Amino acid sequence: MYAMSGPYVLLAAIAVALLVAVNRDLISTFQFRLMMIGAGVLALVWTIFLGAVWQEYR
Repeated sequence: MYAMSGPYVLLAAIAVALLVAVNRDLISTFQFRLMMIGAGVLALVWTIFLGAVWQEYR
């Protein structure tokens, strides 16, 4: 269960951090952009991986 929802929880936490960053004008920092892109890529890759495994064991 945690393996399936972990990346999405991370992405949700990063989205909340995005709201804070926009309010404090931190959005222009390179580290924050890198963190957002990394979380999105992780969630996408994990979704593709789980989809492939699910199709295999179906």
